[in-house]
Amino acid sequence: MPSKVTGGRSLRDKLRKLPIDIKAGVAEAVAQSGAAIFADAKAAAPGPEHPYATGELKRKLRFQISRNGLRARVGSWGKRRARHIHLVEFGAAAHDIPMPDGGVIHHPGAPAQPFLFPAYRRHRDSSVKLIRAAVRDALARAARQRGGA
Repeated sequence: MPSKVTGGRSLRDKLRKLPIDIKAGVAEAVAQSGAAIFADAKAAAPGPEHPYATGELKRKLRFQISRNGLRARVGSWGKRRARHIHLVEFGAAAHDIPMPDGGVIHHPGAPAQPFLFPAYRRHRDSSVKLIRAAVRDALARAARQRGGA
């Protein structure tokens, strides 16, 4: 689930118009923040110590930076996504699974094992501070360049 910032779209639009060398610091701050969240989430995701874990979730957890460098994404998506990521993060209620042969398997449910949102929450404040400082620096550099200083 993406983090939303009030005025984020407007700010991204303004930053996109800046020269690459000026917004490079912002892109670096976004990448650094996303990488920290990704590393923390991957380390906390259930692994071989869990009796039913296959390692698929950790293998399919991804980190992506947008082309312009102003957005980071952490999770599992696309054709090769871990289809059960939400069930691990939020848990699953007991349910019946219909089988192709007409039989039914009763799944007892599973408790939540949050790893992605806690990683995001642990890094949220430091990421905001880092990105905010990079944006301030980029805008100040742009103003200096336009002012001829």
